[in-house]
Amino acid sequence: MTRLIIVRHGESEGNLKKEFHGQYMSDLTEKGHAQAECTAQFLESFHIDKIYSSDIPRAYSTALHTAKCKGLDIIKEQGIREIRAGKWEQMKFDDIMVEYPEDYEIWHNNISECRCPAGESVKELSERVIETVGKLALENDGKTIMIASHATPIRALICHFGGYPIEHMKNLNWVPNASVTVVEYEKGNFEIKLLAESKHLEEAGLITVLPKNI
Repeated sequence: MTRLIIVRHGESEGNLKKEFHGQYMSDLTEKGHAQAECTAQFLESFHIDKIYSSDIPRAYSTALHTAKCKGLDIIKEQGIREIRAGKWEQMKFDDIMVEYPEDYEIWHNNISECRCPAGESVKELSERVIETVGKLALENDGKTIMIASHATPIRALICHFGGYPIEHMKNLNWVPNASVTVVEYEKGNFEIKLLAESKHLEEAGLITVLPKNI
C-alpha cells in the first residue's frame, strides 16, 4: 500500500492578482508561505518518506516548508504541473471572460471539455497527471509520499480517485490553498481517506479559496 499526501500550493502571486497562472513560474505570497508553514506543522504527525513537487515555484516553495521540517529533499516532477494555459497565461480572469467568452464558459461550467487557447486541454492535463501519480504510487510501494501540486491537477486526480469519468470534474469543487488530501493506493485502486483538509488553516485565520468566477 502506498499513501499519497497531496498538497495544493499556498496562496500564489497569481491568486492574489486574480490572474490565470498555468505554467507561469510565479511564487507564493507572504500569506502563501504562512499557509505552507501551517500545513507543514499539520503534517508533523505524518510519516513521510519522500516529497515530490511540481517544478513551478509556488508548488516547490510550498513543499519546501514540509521538507525542512522533515529533513527531506524535494524531487521535482514536471508531470504534476498546472495546466499549460497558452494565451490565458497571466491574463486576469475578468479579462478572459470578456475576450474569450465561449472558452471561458466551458472552463467555468464544463471544465473537462475545455482547452486553453493555444494551450493544453483539461483532458490532456488529466491524462498526464494520472499517469505521473500512478507511476509514483507504484515506485513507492509501502511508502508515504507527499505530492505538492496545483488546483486543476488535484481536481482531476480527485475525480479519478473517486472512480468517476473526467466529465464528472464539473461537479467537484476547487480545493483550498495549502489543503491536504490523503489517498491510499493498493492493487490498482485508490481510496480517499482525507479530502481537502483545511481546518488547520481556518483555525489559524489563513484560509483562502478560489473566487467563484474561476
